[in-house]
Amino acid sequence: MTASRPTTPPGTTRTTLALSAAVGALLALLGAVAVLAVQMHFEARDREHLHLRLEQARQLLATVDNTAALAELPARLSSAFRSEDALAVRVQGALDQALFEQAPHAAMPAALLARPAQAHPAPLVTWVADRHHWRGSALVMRMPLDGAAPLTVAVAVNTEREYSFLFFFRAAVAVYVVLATLLWAALAHGWLGRAGRR
Repeated sequence: MTASRPTTPPGTTRTTLALSAAVGALLALLGAVAVLAVQMHFEARDREHLHLRLEQARQLLATVDNTAALAELPARLSSAFRSEDALAVRVQGALDQALFEQAPHAAMPAALLARPAQAHPAPLVTWVADRHHWRGSALVMRMPLDGAAPLTVAVAVNTEREYSFLFFFRAAVAVYVVLATLLWAALAHGWLGRAGRR
């Protein structure tokens, strides 16, 4: 006599699917929180970096109290910032003319330059230029030079490495959520099946 194959108890598949959907949703939520936390970490780090560079520019501008110092300003700004390949800097006058610019390929947008902050904290602006991702801030600054108009000082960092890391991190989290959900579904289906046949 041939032994009958064990059958899956009624409702097991439906219960497994419901529980798997709940577990998948929970894992997806945790994954989204992890991605958001990493993204906020990068933004906070960039904000602090940009703040330091803006303060560095402010200190240089504070020494410009005569025409000779004004003439030397571009060289001093270049000396201060040229060591950072991933940093873009633009200092422009009231008529939007550039007094100094480093990394013009960053193509700072009008959203950054047209609305500089009057004081810290300066808001972050993100954009893409030539398939590279940038994040920058801009502040209004003044020189002690008599009759000098306020200047807009904008600094930005190339965030391409951050963008690439986040892309692969999101992909890894998504794959983990899918595989973990499928594994849990298989284990739960087997456990529920055995429990239902007892």
